[in-house]
Amino acid sequence: MLQIRQVLPVLAVLFAGCASVPTAKPTADYSKEEAQIRRRLDEIIGAAEKKDFERLDSYHLYGRKFTKFSPEAPGRQDAEAARKGEHDGLAAATDLAMKADDLKIDVFGHVGIATFVLNYSFKGPTGVIERKARSTMVFVKERGVWKIAHEHLSALNPN
Repeated sequence: MLQIRQVLPVLAVLFAGCASVPTAKPTADYSKEEAQIRRRLDEIIGAAEKKDFERLDSYHLYGRKFTKFSPEAPGRQDAEAARKGEHDGLAAATDLAMKADDLKIDVFGHVGIATFVLNYSFKGPTGVIERKARSTMVFVKERGVWKIAHEHLSALNPN
């Protein structure tokens, strides 16, 4: 009985603390920023398909903080390795077509995260090759412009 009397005040304090936790404020409306990132992603895909490397490079926040994971490299790539790999891979692709499916964009102030399935195809020696990759791009708003700070692509095995 003595233990119950000692525990009851502690439980009362715990429940009162839980009940008085302030409710979360409504999430900020980032629809404008989400639309900007969606347009930027369309521009990235367009530049990649056209092999417009100068324009494609301008959409990246290349520098010491840039990183990339891709199926073609075993470890994390820095800006220089990522750029070279992207240029070499795109230059070798013929009739490249890309599409971001199941796109979800979340914005947290000056950071935006786009997750999607990248469907892409290109002409190979034996015909058209179609692939899919789970993709994540982390965008940072730099001087009012959304740029890629991190990319992560994981190949999806065909079913």
